[in-house]
Amino acid sequence: MRQLIRLFIIATGFFSCAATAETQYIHDIVRIDMRSGPTTGYRIINFLKSGTPLEILSHSEDGKWVQVNAKGKKGWIQSQYLTKQPIARDQLAAAQERLLALTEKNKTLQASIKTIQNEISAYKAMKTDLESSNAKISQQLSELKKTSQNALKTAKSYRQLQEKTELLNVQLEKLNEENKIIANDNLTDGIKLGVLAVIIGVIIALMIPRLTSRKQRSNW
Repeated sequence: MRQLIRLFIIATGFFSCAATAETQYIHDIVRIDMRSGPTTGYRIINFLKSGTPLEILSHSEDGKWVQVNAKGKKGWIQSQYLTKQPIARDQLAAAQERLLALTEKNKTLQASIKTIQNEISAYKAMKTDLESSNAKISQQLSELKKTSQNALKTAKSYRQLQEKTELLNVQLEKLNEENKIIANDNLTDGIKLGVLAVIIGVIIALMIPRLTSRKQRSNW
């Protein structure tokens, strides 16, 4: 009869295992016994340390025993020693690992933040230099604009001066022509006056002897 019950439990455990596979852990004690059957009368086949993960295969009828698979070895342990969460030691170790990973990640992030801050400082300095350069360029453009305006005014004044100079040259040429005409007229008049003076002189020269002769005769 006992053998039949055992076979029934094993068969039930087999079908239960095929249906679902659950993982639980050995509770926070040093170790527990894993037996070949679901009572303390069965022989001990293994010792399981605290925190050992187990695959749940089946449960006894009274729920006090659980058939498990511990790293490929199957046996029965008391359910009171099982917990669905990893033990505090393992949780602490996992938390420490996560903390270490987060610390390393934080260091990496801090280094990245520092790099970004340095880049931002460099960009700010570059922005300041660009703003200063833009101000200088704007000032130079303003000066060039003024210079170009002055140059345009100078060019306009130069053209006006050239035009006035050309007009003065034309007037000077006209005056030169008029002076030549006046000079020619004066020369002609001088020649005429000279000829007239000569004629008058000749006439006077011819008349003086006659007048002298007449005077002498009258004295006689």
